[in-house]
Amino acid sequence: MATITTPKKSVAVNPLKQSQPLGAALAFLGLKGMMPLFHGSQGCTAFAKVMLVRHFREAIPLSTTAMSEVSTILGGEDNVEQAILTLAEKSKPSIIGLCTTALTETRGEDMEGILRTIRKRHPELHDLPIVFVSTPDYKGALQDGFAAAVESIVKELPRVGETRANQITLLVSAAFAPGDVQEIKEIIEA
Repeated sequence: MATITTPKKSVAVNPLKQSQPLGAALAFLGLKGMMPLFHGSQGCTAFAKVMLVRHFREAIPLSTTAMSEVSTILGGEDNVEQAILTLAEKSKPSIIGLCTTALTETRGEDMEGILRTIRKRHPELHDLPIVFVSTPDYKGALQDGFAAAVESIVKELPRVGETRANQITLLVSAAFAPGDVQEIKEIIEA
């Protein structure tokens, strides 16, 4: 007789290609002028970059805080600060999307506290939106990182303005291809 076992967590098929930071980067790259910044080792960012370049077949802007063994032990606040300042000066993004990785999530860094401290030290960053999203590689998958990034974007970026009566904003999942979005737009317009 067969024994049926029910797992308590989601299946992970090819988890290297389906990490939360990769999903968050996809969401962030959908905004004009957005620069994704991975808070982790260079390998974490390089891996995600390879996946995105292979998929889109073009250069993809991803930055890293380049955590080393020493900064992993002592804390990565200086790395985050230096990466944000360098991006602001050299790339001049409209928005920075800051994602964590398994390395920094395991360490348990207080990212919101770090960002508050950086903003106090550098008033020139006052007008630069920095959207933070917690994206541990060891939990969830690409779609979870995408959803978490979209949630952070919606929470952090909207400004008070005019309501457009005949506008509908679509927040689609990471699984939607451009053709899927176009089909939904056509259905709504009908």
